[in-house]
Amino acid sequence: MIKSIAVLTFICCSFAFLPFSAVAEQAARCHCFRDRDYDPSHKFAADEYLLISSFNSLIAATLGVSKREIVMMKMRGGVDSDELLVALYIADKTESRLDLLLSIHKNGGSWQDILHSPALEEKSDSDPVLSQIKKGMEDKGIASLVADTITAGHYHTSEAEILNLHADNFSSREIGLILALHNEKKIPIKEIAAMYRQNKMSWSEIADSMKLTPSAVGAIIKKEDS
Repeated sequence: MIKSIAVLTFICCSFAFLPFSAVAEQAARCHCFRDRDYDPSHKFAADEYLLISSFNSLIAATLGVSKREIVMMKMRGGVDSDELLVALYIADKTESRLDLLLSIHKNGGSWQDILHSPALEEKSDSDPVLSQIKKGMEDKGIASLVADTITAGHYHTSEAEILNLHADNFSSREIGLILALHNEKKIPIKEIAAMYRQNKMSWSEIADSMKLTPSAVGAIIKKEDS
């Protein structure tokens, strides 16, 4: 049986993160992404970095957290990317403590349990995404819903456009990148999608063809929020 939210909240009060300096030191030693720039001889090598970095920029631009903090929390270990995304969204919409949300969920409390707790019941009713989560969804579906919601809101894109891209088997990260490039360069969404699907270009190759480095993509996402 899942422990009550009250008990879990008590446990979470003693939850401690690594000191920021220690986490920063871990990040400095991290070599997870050795390929961070487009290389014509290994054209797909930088794609993972570009997709993750650009999606982190989108999260930072929409959910009141810095990109550096996102990286630090992932570096700390034990925080799944989808779990972090959902927790950040709930924390932003309900003004809750992120560390408590993550710890409660890690200790067995579902997102539905958390949103139905007395402290968040009323706050979560005012947000359509949180209201939908409360009705019951699998965690993977929740993360996808949150990703699509922040993407649509940030790029002023219709839900139908995002669903069409999902129907073409583009992931949430890929959709975010497509829309960032579309907004910056005014290239039709279908044309960018075709560069990847039909022309077999890598994402970093596509960005490079538009004179954009991975770091420049992150900068334009941040700029759109200013």
